[in-house]
Amino acid sequence: MNYKRIAHSIVERLPTDVNNISMSYLNRVIGDRTKSPYDFAKIKEVIVKDYMKQDTNHKTYKNYIKGGN
Repeated sequence: MNYKRIAHSIVERLPTDVNNISMSYLNRVIGDRTKSPYDFAKIKEVIVKDYMKQDTNHKTYKNYIKGGN
């Protein structure tokens, strides 16, 4: 099974950017594609690793209090 191809087809059909999608919605969309727990985990891993951006520069309330950006 080509997990990267399936992950790409899921991401391109999402109604908005993949970073704005909740995990519960993502789980439901992946679950519609596969019933195997192993395939489910692999597809989700590809989407989270390759498509979701892990931004480390979050602007939080604590950062503003401390004088951060």
